[in-house]
Amino acid sequence: MAAYAKLFSPITVGGQELANRVLMPSMGTNLADGQGRVTQAMIDYYRARAAGGPGLIVVEAACVHPSGRVIDRNFMAHDDESMEGLFRLAAAIHEYEVPAILQLIHGGRNSHPRLVGEALAPSALRGPTSHTTPRAMTVIEIEAMVEAFARAARRAVAAGFDGVEVHGAHEYLVHEFLTPYSNKRQDAYGGDQERRCRFACEVVQSVRRAVGREALFCFRLSGDDHVSGGLDPAQAAEIARLLESHGVDMFSVTGGVYETPHMVVPPTPMPAGTHLEAAKVIKRAVRVPVAGVGRIRTAAEAEAALQGLDLVAAGRAFLADPQWLHNAATGREAYTRPCIGCNQGCIDRVLQGAPVSCVANPWVGLEGLAASLRPAQEPASVVVVGGGLAGLEAARTLGSLGHKVVLFEAAPELGGQLRLASLPPGKEEFRRLIDYYGLALGELPGVDLRLGIAATVSAVCQIKPQAVVIATGSEPMLPDLPGVNQAPLVTARQVLSGEAKVGPKVAVLGGGNLGSEVAHFLAQRGHEVCIIELGLGIGNDLGPARRYYLRRELMKYKVRRYVRAKVRRLFADKVSFLHTAPDGTRELTYVEPVDTFVSAMGAKPNEKLFLALEPKVSAIYLIGDALSPAGMAQATSEGARAALTIHGLAEKGGLPRPQGQTC
Repeated sequence: MAAYAKLFSPITVGGQELANRVLMPSMGTNLADGQGRVTQAMIDYYRARAAGGPGLIVVEAACVHPSGRVIDRNFMAHDDESMEGLFRLAAAIHEYEVPAILQLIHGGRNSHPRLVGEALAPSALRGPTSHTTPRAMTVIEIEAMVEAFARAARRAVAAGFDGVEVHGAHEYLVHEFLTPYSNKRQDAYGGDQERRCRFACEVVQSVRRAVGREALFCFRLSGDDHVSGGLDPAQAAEIARLLESHGVDMFSVTGGVYETPHMVVPPTPMPAGTHLEAAKVIKRAVRVPVAGVGRIRTAAEAEAALQGLDLVAAGRAFLADPQWLHNAATGREAYTRPCIGCNQGCIDRVLQGAPVSCVANPWVGLEGLAASLRPAQEPASVVVVGGGLAGLEAARTLGSLGHKVVLFEAAPELGGQLRLASLPPGKEEFRRLIDYYGLALGELPGVDLRLGIAATVSAVCQIKPQAVVIATGSEPMLPDLPGVNQAPLVTARQVLSGEAKVGPKVAVLGGGNLGSEVAHFLAQRGHEVCIIELGLGIGNDLGPARRYYLRRELMKYKVRRYVRAKVRRLFADKVSFLHTAPDGTRELTYVEPVDTFVSAMGAKPNEKLFLALEPKVSAIYLIGDALSPAGMAQATSEGARAALTIHGLAEKGGLPRPQGQTC
């Protein structure tokens, strides 16, 4: 721990002693029930994070009023029916002697119209996520909302929480009043900075009265809105000084609004410590502790972030591996499941209304199940074919439960398509996940890695496995177009792997995730690139943060983008496509000259080995892209599920007896 001396030093905040300087910030999970109440899955999730030893846990945003719901299963603290669940949740976290505070929120103009009907906000400005125009709140409604925050805070402390955090950032209601970007009022609650601060000050005063002086009171503050007309660090520092005078014990400084989503939840290409500089400006303005935030993934990054700050928030790191902090303290950092900043399983999934998950950790949301698993009484013999994400997680789970696993990977190294995914600009850290699996599997005595060996029917049958998991990935789909055989056509995978020679002028066919990334990859290397996409936009299969970032990068490198464009024919040096304008007008368009065409039009499952083995093996499972190309989170999830199915059958005697399989 000497390397992280400040990180693991205690600190007192608002009379509460924290064992270290790391807080787990609020992150939505969608693990509440349909009424927003605590579930057992929620309790198991937080218990697992508390076991990892953070200095403080900020429990996910609890809505103070029914009009402020943002996501389908928004956690709620608006009435006394929430008390029983709050009590159980606080008690579960306290089992590990970790202090816990509850974040309080109202969604403002970003409340979901399907959930709340007409949204409320300081001004009638269209919401960037709700895509509806809210109603400007009356003074009577504002006063009632102040009291709603106070009542929710009182419930939290009465239920055993050590305090509360008011969410005053990310374009939710309190922040909407604070920032000139969304507050256009000309009354007691808007018009200049002092009046824009009035609502937040009243909330802080009311909450402090409700919880008393002993409770820890944190304020989540936007240090920089990163949008024209929004708050900047100097303005945020003035706000912090004012709120401190009304009773705030600590500030957690974040930034961004939904029009700049890459700053709200910074994706993979963004640097570590996105909001640290703004936090340091605020730290110099106040006397109370200040926490910095923004893609802090490792103990080294956290220690560095503490230069000039008091605490550091690391949310997604606790999703990927609840034990990351403990691993850092015990010299096992290399064995930590890494957050790779993809956002796919966490924020992207939650915004779609699904429970939180994680590409690196398929056990997120299933912590109770994970804790109940016991090693196999009679280890099964299992063959896993494919060393991509799905196969790696299947092998790791099986091996950790004591089964004997042989993993075939045709390539000389692990990773499968994840190796290619790590090649586009800014995604190099995806390799950290491959490195983790290599170390984790190497530690399991029952796992036999056979790299550089292509599995065949005879090779699999020679082992006489009791179960087989096929994770052989997918193959690129080539366009079925006139002229395709005469055109200089390569696949996106061939480009990223370096197999294909690419000319100066490139047309990328397909503008989804893969097409956008390969276009960015080539444009950064000096190629003149255009993207031709059938859909309405570029990168529409990406989450908001990654999509915004990538579109901005494509503009920066002057990549031409054609949407609503159906390719008609490829030629030796040009392409024709039917372009449909927004008004429905259609026009046959040509792009020329083109030296190289890059196909990024999807993939098809590679199920050949599965089809050959299926008649010969009774317990065989097809997972990952070999089943259906569906993304990284699905791959690790299916790997874990297949392993659990095999483990369950083995424990019940439902697998063929050892050496009894006939191939």
